Amino acid sequence: MSATNSKEKTVSQVVPASRCVSEEAFDWDGLVREAFLDGCLQQGVRAELATRALAEASDSITERALRNVAEDASRRAALAWLTIDTCLEQYGELAALALGRCIEEAALQTLRVRRPSSASSLRIRKSEPALIHRGTVALSIILRGRERLAQFWENGGLGAA
Repeated sequence: MSATNSKEKTVSQVVPASRCVSEEAFDWDGLVREAFLDGCLQQGVRAELATRALAEASDSITERALRNVAEDASRRAALAWLTIDTCLEQYGELAALALGRCIEEAALQTLRVRRPSSASSLRIRKSEPALIHRGTVALSIILRGRERLAQFWENGGLGAA
């Protein structure tokens, strides 16, 4: 599929058939939440971490596995962003409000500082650079979500830009 056609997908092409019951019964809020938190955010972080780990791959098998993970996660994240755009286009302000709630929830979870117990503090200190990097990547995705939402509202709440 070409990049120019990717924005022309309909809800039925983006949303799994099992979720398309009827327009009235459809859970747009749940779809936006799942798309942003599980797709855009989780898969976006996964793609970035796998891509960065490629630089440290010690053999071709590891490199191939990391490349596959990065490509798979990137595809899933891209589909999630397409789903967000489709929801904004099809359901407007209600989808935008749902996206706003997800973005703020993700921001709070990402910024939350957890105090480790004394028994686990050494383990957490050793993994701290990875956690900081993961948080930095997550915050960049959250920023992208905020920019997308601002773009929606700047266009008068009239769907995808």
